[in-house]
Amino acid sequence: MKTTLGLTCILVIGVLTSLCATATTIGIALGLDPTGLLLINALTETPINESLELRAEVGLATNEIAGLMLATATLLYHQTFDVLDPFFGVGLGAAVTPLPYTTGLVIEGVGGLRVIPMDQFSLFLQARYLVRWSNGGWTAGPLYEAGVQLRF
Repeated sequence: MKTTLGLTCILVIGVLTSLCATATTIGIALGLDPTGLLLINALTETPINESLELRAEVGLATNEIAGLMLATATLLYHQTFDVLDPFFGVGLGAAVTPLPYTTGLVIEGVGGLRVIPMDQFSLFLQARYLVRWSNGGWTAGPLYEAGVQLRF
């Protein structure tokens, strides 16, 4: 179990590092789940082709479970219409928590909408549904986020 979790964390860190090196978009977001947990997120995206992007996102909790870090790599599909860019995707990552909580594997589904008033700037709203597996078993729930992105 610990070996699998360690390898998953190494994989996520490797993907995040490679994405940062080739990123064309960076951004920040605030996330809120129904229990009141607030996450501050940093994200970066790199295009694979015209409709696919790979996103790396890292979030830190500011209350409740102080020290929670959520790190995910997500494959996004999008189709741009003038200033609107709807997207959806799936991802994999880890929820790293301090003791007494346990670190666990995260699978996510995401859907959202970007508004692109200028080529270099966009605003987005998204809903992420996170499924987490840890020593305590399976947990799942939504996370609602809003943020800004800058394009290079």
